[in-house]
Formats: sequence, C-alpha cells, structure tokens
Amino acid sequence: MPSAMSIHFESDHPFIAVPLECETIEDLQDRIDEILKKPYDMIAFDAGLFNGTINLSQLWNALLFIARDAEQPSVLFSCDKSKLPEMYQTDNDYATILRFAIRSALIDAVKIEGSLDEDDIDDIAGQAVDLGSVPIIVIRADQGAKADELVQKMESRWDLEAKTFELAVPVQTQEDIQALEDAAKAFHEAHHDATVIPHPIGKIAKEAMLRGDTFGAPLLYTTDGEETETLPTSTAIHKLLHPEE
Repeated sequence: MPSAMSIHFESDHPFIAVPLECETIEDLQDRIDEILKKPYDMIAFDAGLFNGTINLSQLWNALLFIARDAEQPSVLFSCDKSKLPEMYQTDNDYATILRFAIRSALIDAVKIEGSLDEDDIDDIAGQAVDLGSVPIIVIRADQGAKADELVQKMESRWDLEAKTFELAVPVQTQEDIQALEDAAKAFHEAHHDATVIPHPIGKIAKEAMLRGDTFGAPLLYTTDGEETETLPTSTAIHKLLHPEE
C-alpha cells in the first residue's frame, strides 16, 4: 500500500511502467504472473477493459489482487473511457471511477484526462494529493503539435491541484519528439515545481528509446513481453538504464 506521496518522479532516474489490462480477475492474476518475470518499476493498470470496473466492489478486488500478488508494486491507475460499456462512457462515470480508485489507497498515481471539466480535475487531483497518490493530468494533441501549443495546454490546467503533466502525443519525426521535449523544458522553466512527462507515441519513439533516448521523461512506457510496433520491452530498457546489472 502506498505511503503518502511515496512516488517522486525524477528524469535522472526514470521509472519503467508496464501495462496491465484485462477483462476478468482470472486474467489479471495471469497477467501479474507474467509481469513478475520481467523488470519494472510501475504497473500501469488501465481499468477501462476490466468488466468489473463499473461494479466498484469488483474494481476494489482487482486493486487488492494487484497489491497482494505483485510484490508491493507502484500502481499507476488510469481508465480509458472509450473502453467502458457505452452507456458508462460519460465524464461523470469516469470521474467516479477515478475517485474510487484514489479512495482505495491502493494506488500510487492516477492519470486524469486534461479534457475533463476543470472543477472535476481539481477535485479529483485534490483527493489524490490528500490520500497520498500523485495526480497526473494527461495532455493530448495531434501529431505535429508545436511546443508552444503544448505549453499553452498545460498552462490552462496549471492553477489546479495537480503539478504533474503527461504529454501523450503521436509522433512521426524527430522534430515531433523534440517539440515535446522543448515544451517540457519551457514549462518547467516557468514553473519549477512542475513535473512534465513527455510521452511520444509511435514507432520512431520506440526506436529512439532503444538507442537510449529517454526524452527527459521520468516515466517510460514499455511492454512486459514482446515488443510492439510502438513500445520496447521492459527488459531492453532496463538494460539501457542499468547497464551494470
């Protein structure tokens, strides 16, 4: 179980996050068994596909299974609203799920979509801070987004409780990646207490990671199994980050 504000993101020592998505508790147990075989720092649990998410007691059980079976992991919670049953793909249901996960005190960080109503973001982020998890506002943009556009998006959400942002942007060129890095640097220079996680999404980003580029990010997304078109394996990235091991 996480202690108050136990996670501290540092670009000099990036965390490796591996995905956890499943439909049932049984699937979740099998996935955790596979995850434990590979190096990782955080389990990125996306509850959108889990068929018990709407029944909050089942979500509680899932979070308990992760805490029990995954050897005291750090848990990054999110919920892809588009994967929920259609009738529950509302901002209200999404916010309810995030608040429940936070109140469980079984997560270390929570991703909040930046498109959510400002009052909801502030309330959810405030609850997260009060209960010891790190709220992360996810800023999305189209491929080719410029640094100043991304900075403006973060500025529009700066006066809220969250001080950590993730720039989740598809990329096709090195210039696209550089825009994310430039935005992160510019925003941090303006707000020294801010943390920005550049998260370029695409094949070119994966290839850059395999060359040792971390984008200045304190959190790197990987797979725990075979690499995909856009994600390297946690084993490969762990070897790059910790060559002495």
